[in-house]
Amino acid sequence: MTAYSIHDDPARAGLNVLVVEDELMVRALIAESLRDAGCEVTEAASADEAVLALRATAAPDVLITDVKLPGRMNGVELAACVRRTQPRMKVIVTSGHAAAENARYVADAFLAKPFELKQLVGQVRSLAGDV
Repeated sequence: MTAYSIHDDPARAGLNVLVVEDELMVRALIAESLRDAGCEVTEAASADEAVLALRATAAPDVLITDVKLPGRMNGVELAACVRRTQPRMKVIVTSGHAAAENARYVADAFLAKPFELKQLVGQVRSLAGDV
C-alpha cells in the first residue's frame, strides 16, 4: 500500500472515519492516508474497541472494518450492528479472504486485500457524497 493524498478536494475535508483493523501497520497506513486526505480518524484494533469509540464520540460518517477481528464480534457483525443502530453511517468492509465477500450484504462497499490506499480513499470520497 502506498500513501495517497487528496488535499485538492476540500469538500471532503472534515469527514469523520472510524478505522477498525487489528494489524497495527495496516491500520496506521490507512489512518495516515485518510488524515492526509483531510479526514478526522479514530482507530480501533477490535470490534469491542470500536463499540466503545462509537459510544464515546459523535457518530462517524464512515466505518472501515476488516472482517477478521479479535474480540466478541467480527467485522461483519460490527457492520450489521452499525446498520441497525446508525443506518446513515456508511460502511466499508475489507478482507483478504475470498469467503468474506458475503460481507457485501451489510456494507456499502467491499474491498479485497490487498488494495491500494488510493482505492480506499476514493471509496471513502465516493461514499461521502451520500453522507
